[in-house]
Amino acid sequence: MTMMDGGAESSEDLQKVVARAVAGALDVMLKRTAPGERLTLIRTLRAQMEQVLAEAPLTGDPVEAIAMRTRLAALFDAEFTRREAAEQRPEQP
Repeated sequence: MTMMDGGAESSEDLQKVVARAVAGALDVMLKRTAPGERLTLIRTLRAQMEQVLAEAPLTGDPVEAIAMRTRLAALFDAEFTRREAAEQRPEQP
Protein backbone atom coordinates (compact mmCIF):
# COMPACT_ATOMS: atom_id res chain seq x y z
CA MET A 1 0.00 0.00 0.00
CA THR A 2 1.37 3.45 -0.93
CA MET A 3 0.47 6.97 0.12
CA MET A 4 -1.35 7.30 -3.20
CA ASP A 5 -3.74 4.52 -2.13
CA GLY A 6 -5.03 6.73 0.70
CA GLY A 7 -6.75 9.19 -1.60
CA ALA A 8 -6.61 12.98 -1.73
CA GLU A 9 -5.56 13.48 1.90
CA SER A 10 -2.49 11.25 1.55
CA SER A 11 -1.63 12.90 -1.75
CA GLU A 12 -1.76 16.32 -0.08
CA ASP A 13 0.44 15.03 2.76
CA LEU A 14 2.94 13.71 0.22
CA GLN A 15 2.96 17.05 -1.57
CA LYS A 16 3.68 18.86 1.71
CA VAL A 17 6.54 16.49 2.48
CA VAL A 18 7.99 16.95 -1.01
CA ALA A 19 7.59 20.74 -0.79
CA ARG A 20 9.48 20.83 2.52
CA ALA A 21 12.20 18.56 1.12
CA VAL A 22 12.64 20.68 -2.00
CA ALA A 23 12.73 23.91 0.02
CA GLY A 24 15.23 22.42 2.46
CA ALA A 25 17.49 21.13 -0.29
CA LEU A 26 17.40 24.49 -2.05
CA ASP A 27 18.24 26.27 1.22
CA VAL A 28 21.34 24.13 1.65
CA MET A 29 22.49 24.52 -1.95
CA LEU A 30 21.89 28.27 -2.00
CA LYS A 31 23.80 28.79 1.26
CA ARG A 32 26.79 27.07 -0.34
CA THR A 33 26.59 29.21 -3.48
CA ALA A 34 27.97 32.70 -3.92
CA PRO A 35 25.20 35.34 -4.12
CA GLY A 36 26.02 36.23 -7.73
CA GLU A 37 25.68 32.59 -8.81
CA ARG A 38 22.43 31.68 -7.06
CA LEU A 39 20.05 32.69 -9.83
CA THR A 40 21.99 30.55 -12.31
CA LEU A 41 21.84 27.62 -9.87
CA ILE A 42 18.08 27.99 -9.42
CA ARG A 43 17.48 28.14 -13.17
CA THR A 44 19.73 25.13 -13.79
CA LEU A 45 17.91 23.08 -11.14
CA ARG A 46 14.54 24.15 -12.57
CA ALA A 47 15.56 22.98 -16.05
CA GLN A 48 16.85 19.67 -14.69
CA MET A 49 13.64 18.98 -12.75
CA GLU A 50 11.53 19.84 -15.80
CA GLN A 51 13.57 17.41 -17.87
CA VAL A 52 13.28 14.63 -15.30
CA LEU A 53 9.51 15.06 -14.99
CA ALA A 54 9.09 15.13 -18.77
CA GLU A 55 11.40 12.28 -19.72
CA ALA A 56 11.32 9.70 -16.93
CA PRO A 57 9.44 6.56 -17.93
CA LEU A 58 5.93 6.16 -16.56
CA THR A 59 5.29 3.25 -14.24
CA GLY A 60 2.01 1.91 -12.95
CA ASP A 61 -1.26 3.54 -13.94
CA PRO A 62 -0.39 6.19 -16.54
CA VAL A 63 -3.23 8.50 -15.48
CA GLU A 64 -2.08 8.46 -11.84
CA ALA A 65 1.56 8.89 -12.87
CA ILE A 66 0.76 11.89 -15.06
CA ALA A 67 -1.42 13.39 -12.33
CA MET A 68 1.40 13.04 -9.81
CA ARG A 69 3.91 14.57 -12.22
CA THR A 70 1.55 17.47 -12.84
CA ARG A 71 1.27 18.14 -9.11
CA LEU A 72 5.04 17.86 -8.68
CA ALA A 73 5.66 20.17 -11.64
CA ALA A 74 3.37 22.79 -10.09
CA LEU A 75 5.08 22.41 -6.72
CA PHE A 76 8.56 22.74 -8.23
CA ASP A 77 7.49 25.69 -10.38
CA ALA A 78 6.10 27.55 -7.37
CA GLU A 79 9.25 27.01 -5.31
CA PHE A 80 11.67 27.87 -8.11
CA THR A 81 9.63 30.97 -9.05
CA ARG A 82 9.67 32.12 -5.42
CA ARG A 83 13.43 31.60 -5.19
CA GLU A 84 14.09 33.37 -8.51
CA ALA A 85 12.05 36.36 -7.39
CA ALA A 86 13.91 36.51 -4.08
CA GLU A 87 17.28 36.45 -5.86
CA GLN A 88 16.24 39.18 -8.29
CA ARG A 89 15.14 41.56 -5.53
CA PRO A 90 17.69 44.21 -4.65
CA GLU A 91 19.47 43.68 -1.33
CA GLN A 92 18.00 45.61 1.60
CA PRO A 93 20.53 48.09 3.14
